[in-house]
Amino acid sequence: MASHFYGWHQGNVHYVKKGLGDPILLVHNIYPGADHREFEYNIDELARHFTVYAIDLLGFGKSDAPWLKYTADLYIELLYDFLREVIAQPAAVVSAGLSCAYVAEIAAWRPEWCTSLVFVCPRSEPTGLDSPRWFAPLRHFFLTTPPLGTGFYETMAGDAELNIFLRGCFYQSKHVTEELVDRLHENARRPGTIHPYAALVTGYLDKPLLTPLPRIRAPILLIWGRHARPVPVEHSVRLVALAPGARLEVIENAGAWPHYEQSAQVNKLIESYLRNEPVGSGRAG
Repeated sequence: MASHFYGWHQGNVHYVKKGLGDPILLVHNIYPGADHREFEYNIDELARHFTVYAIDLLGFGKSDAPWLKYTADLYIELLYDFLREVIAQPAAVVSAGLSCAYVAEIAAWRPEWCTSLVFVCPRSEPTGLDSPRWFAPLRHFFLTTPPLGTGFYETMAGDAELNIFLRGCFYQSKHVTEELVDRLHENARRPGTIHPYAALVTGYLDKPLLTPLPRIRAPILLIWGRHARPVPVEHSVRLVALAPGARLEVIENAGAWPHYEQSAQVNKLIESYLRNEPVGSGRAG
C-alpha cells in the first residue's frame, strides 16, 4: 500500500493508494482521531478488483491541520479537487457518517465525477450542540483559543472519551481494542486537530444530506448496521424515499461501523454492487 501526499492549496493531504482497476475513493467519518484506517479491513479486499484511494481529510490522520475555519464546504471542495486532480477520472465513492453529505453535494453538483455511491450509516441530522446558532461563533472561539479550549479538547480526545465513543460505534464491544483507542488518541494529539473538532461540535461541518439526494443520478447503495447509534436504521426510510433507485442493505450484528465490524460481508456487498452483480436482498426505493 503506497502512501502519498496531495499538495492542496490549504495544505498537504495524505492518502493511500492500492490495487488496479476502476477507481474507488474511501472517505472516513468525522470524529476525534479519525483517519483512512477506519477502512483498514476494506482496503486490501477492494484492491483485489479496484484501484483504491483512501484519504485523510484535512485536519485528520497524516494530513496537515492548518489553523483555519473548517466547514462542510471546505471538505466538499477538497473532495471535488481530489477527484479531479488526483484520481483524474470518474470514480465510485464510499463514504461514512457525516462525510456522506459532502459526497452527495458533489454527486448532485458535478455528476460526471461520481459513477456510484456507497453511503455507510450516513448522518442526516445536525451534529452541532443543542444551542442557538448565533452562539456557534462564540463556542468556536472558545474551543480554538488556547488555553481556553485546550482542556476541553484534551478531555474529549482522551482515552476515556474515545473509549466511550467507540463503544457507541460498535454492536460488539470486543472491537473496542486498546490498539484502536491508542490510534485515535495519537491522531487527535497532533497539533491543529482541535480546529476541525471545534468546527464539528459547533455545527460548522453540518451539511443537509436530504437536500441533494433527489438530484443525484448515480446509483446509491446504503449500508446500515442494524444496531447503529446515534443514527438508527430507521433514518434510512427518508433517504430511500428521496434517492432515485437507492438500495438499502441492513447488516446484522453491527453498529455504526458495519464496514469495520462485519467487513467481509460489507466488502462483498460493495464489490458486487460496483461490478453490477446481484446484491443480497436489499430494498430499493
